[in-house]
Amino acid sequence: MGAPGRPVGGRLRARALNLLRYHRTGLFILAVLTGLTAGAGAVVFRVGIDLWTRVLTGTTDYTRALGASTGVLSALGPWFLVAAPVISGLLVGPLMQRLGATSTGHGVSGVIWSARRSDGTMAPGSAAAGVLAAALTIGGGGSVGPEGPIAELGASTATVFGRRLGLPRRSARLLAAAGTAAGIAAAFNAPLAGAFFALEVVLMDFTVDAFAFVVLACVAATVLAHHLLGTTLSVSLPALDLHGDTQLVWVALLGLVGGVVGVVFSRCRYLTADLMGTVGDRLRLPGWARPAVGGLLVGALLLAVPEVYGESSAVLDRALDGEYATAALLGLTAAKILATSVTLGVGMSGGVFAPSLCIGATLGAAWGTALAPGHPEAAAVFGVIGMGAVFAGSARAPITGTVLILEMTGQYQLLLPLMLAVALSTTMSRFLTRTTIYTEELRRRGDDIDDPVRATLVGRADARGLMHTPPAVLESSASLAAAAEVLRAAGAVRLPVVQAAAGSRPPAARSPGPSG
Repeated sequence: MGAPGRPVGGRLRARALNLLRYHRTGLFILAVLTGLTAGAGAVVFRVGIDLWTRVLTGTTDYTRALGASTGVLSALGPWFLVAAPVISGLLVGPLMQRLGATSTGHGVSGVIWSARRSDGTMAPGSAAAGVLAAALTIGGGGSVGPEGPIAELGASTATVFGRRLGLPRRSARLLAAAGTAAGIAAAFNAPLAGAFFALEVVLMDFTVDAFAFVVLACVAATVLAHHLLGTTLSVSLPALDLHGDTQLVWVALLGLVGGVVGVVFSRCRYLTADLMGTVGDRLRLPGWARPAVGGLLVGALLLAVPEVYGESSAVLDRALDGEYATAALLGLTAAKILATSVTLGVGMSGGVFAPSLCIGATLGAAWGTALAPGHPEAAAVFGVIGMGAVFAGSARAPITGTVLILEMTGQYQLLLPLMLAVALSTTMSRFLTRTTIYTEELRRRGDDIDDPVRATLVGRADARGLMHTPPAVLESSASLAAAAEVLRAAGAVRLPVVQAAAGSRPPAARSPGPSG
């Protein structure tokens, strides 16, 4: 029988809450629930992108068909490429201004700040607004990817569980990282890469508990996505091989070049944002109008190079199939960098994860085509390696870059050259810049998360912040018993010892001066 005044149902509820809050089993259950929720969000996000793309262009991937629109903008002829981002911008601007405001920041950068500087919480309302804005941006031709908003959405789903259950700080942070990993795993059909992304980029924590959390969430999200979206590889290619260890020299050079291009991509992204912000200020454009006005510039780029529409998935496939000449591939590399930078610079929403893969594929395919003209398999081999190199150069996440490319392409026989290229790309990136494409945004906000001095014992604290007034001061002439009594009374394990003044009576202790 239950205790008087304590119903059985109340006791069971209290035990269940304690299980979820403080026991690994309960927290693992929460990780699975978070994974399922984030996976469902990723599926809805993908459906939203495809739907808006079809409305505007008549197809779910405009870069596969190119040509004129067969959607609602078909009457505009080729000028629909200008109208699509402007219409999307008219919707994105007011949406983000009214519902997207958040103190943590958006996308992967916001998740990193919340996980490392705060308790991992992300506002669900602003995350949902960011996802909707990104779907409108990508469907309207904005050259960005889905991972930033989906990472934020995954972290916000964990926030809902954490707030309702009152989870401890560390558990809430781990659950937020698990939600981030689950969203990326479902979006890219890459569960292991999603897990390593959360550990390597977001948390920088490789403990057993953290790994278990994110893996459970990734498995749950991926299984759900497989049931709803299918299980095909993101990039379908025949079996590839490097054909000789002598080719590793060219792989190493591509890794170094990929690191440089990754840094260039990051710099271009933020320099363009600065330029667009300056122009907007001079024209006195309100924040809500900037994406629409900037959509004119995005549309002009699409008129010139329609291949950079949205995620450019078909362009990546054609590059790896060897369907472009070297000059065309290099032009597409530059165009994708510029289009992504402009899209984000004018205030539209999205991520840089997917664009970096497309940039790497075209760069690597150009490398392979130049080395072996007339051999399409060379474009595919070096294109796959280039994807990992440019991603690692921009995000500086070598483990994620290696695992992600293997999971997306299934080319496990390219593991060794891919590891070499990614390692050299990461080294080159670190040599050229301290920040990554994600942490540079935080540095510009005044929070340099990669600051090497901050990671030391004292960090960047000034002397005033480190000094404090001790509860008492021992004089050197005090007896050992008196000193022990003073320590006990002060509740301290150590106290400063000072020289007794000449001619003074030797007290055990005295109060410290005003300066401490």
